[in-house]
Amino acid sequence: MEDRHTRQAERLLRKKRINVHEVTSFSFMKRYTPVTDRHSEENLYGAGILTLHMADGSEHAFILHARHHRSAVIRYLMAQGIAMENEKKLPREAVPPQTVTFRRPSLLLTWQVLLTLGFFCLGFYLAGIQGQAAGVWFSLPCFALAVYGFYTLLTRYCYVSLDSHELQVHGRGRTQVFPYERIRKLNIDFAREQQHTHVMELLEEDCHYHLFYIGCVPRSSLAELAETLRQAGVDATCSLNPEKRHYYDVYHRP
Repeated sequence: MEDRHTRQAERLLRKKRINVHEVTSFSFMKRYTPVTDRHSEENLYGAGILTLHMADGSEHAFILHARHHRSAVIRYLMAQGIAMENEKKLPREAVPPQTVTFRRPSLLLTWQVLLTLGFFCLGFYLAGIQGQAAGVWFSLPCFALAVYGFYTLLTRYCYVSLDSHELQVHGRGRTQVFPYERIRKLNIDFAREQQHTHVMELLEEDCHYHLFYIGCVPRSSLAELAETLRQAGVDATCSLNPEKRHYYDVYHRP
């Protein structure tokens, strides 16, 4: 583990006022629900949830965002001899005999494409109609929104396929491959942004953390995806409430 990763993890724990020597174990990529009978601000869901179990029986739960260097924090905890209690080894029972793809058309993706193109066109129109410096200043917000929309198209609408050897995550113009034996932990949950409703977080054997927005995977197939991965020997969980469209949704099935 590099020194800079150690410093990053120690800095975070100091900010949270946590003494690492008092931590007995931790849970990662698992919902924190101390209030189980209703929605509560104490409950945490989505990606990057870390729960530290202390020697005095208390718990400290918080969300690891990208700026917190998730991989570095998990590697640091394990380097200190602190075990992750919610991981388990599963035997490989069966693998898909042929490639299975979990994908659906997305109306939100179509809307995002149209919105991005619209902001680009509006930016060029404002720059042309105003002319000179005034046109540039008026068009800058439109171009900024268009660039953000393009970034969203590249990162937020992934789909997944499985074959006999590996998990493949397909984005726009990029495919990432993860052999089953390299996956330490995988979890599927609602995103905290309701417009991108599902996330899949993946922890490799070397504790390298990945987060994917799988907006092009059918919600009804996510439990099947997790079960197929478990049969392939991957410690996969699906934390979704299948009767909800997003975490705070009311129950809409009879």
